[in-house]
Amino acid sequence: MAPSRRLLAAIRYTGLVEVEYKRDARDGRYKLLDINPRLWTWSPLGDRAGVDFPYLLWQMMVGRPVPEQTGRTGVRWIRMSTDVPAAIHEMLRGRMSLGTYLRSLRGPVKFALMAADDPLPGLLDLPLFAYKHFYNGYKGLREGVPSAKGCPTKS
Repeated sequence: MAPSRRLLAAIRYTGLVEVEYKRDARDGRYKLLDINPRLWTWSPLGDRAGVDFPYLLWQMMVGRPVPEQTGRTGVRWIRMSTDVPAAIHEMLRGRMSLGTYLRSLRGPVKFALMAADDPLPGLLDLPLFAYKHFYNGYKGLREGVPSAKGCPTKS
C-alpha cells in the first residue's frame, strides 16, 4: 500500500484505481505492472468484501469525506466461463483434484455474471465463451497460425 500511495501522490492522482504489481522471481522485488483508473469487471468483489468502491467514489466526487476502508479477506471472484476450463486444464494435468476445485467454490464468493435475481448474463456468457474459444481454434487451423490455445498449424 505505501509504495502505491507514494506513486499516486507523486502523479497527483485521486480516485478509484487499481495498482498492480508482480513479484520478480529473479530478485524477489515487486515490479509495477499497471495503474488502471477504470472500473474493472471484478469491482463487485469489493462490495462482497465490505468495500463498495463505486459508492465511495461517488462520495468523493460530491465532496463528502471518505473514511479509510479495509475489505474482508478470503472473498473470491469467479467467472465460471473461464474458471471451469482452467480448472479442467489443471485437473487433466494432475495439478488439482475435483474436490479441491469444488471446495474453492465455497463462500464467500462473488460470481462475475451469475446472480440468482438476474441469471441471463451468466447464461449468455457460456455459449459466447464457447463460440469464441472454438471459433479462434478453428480460425487458427484454417489459417495455419497457432492460436493462443496452442492449436497445431497446417502442414
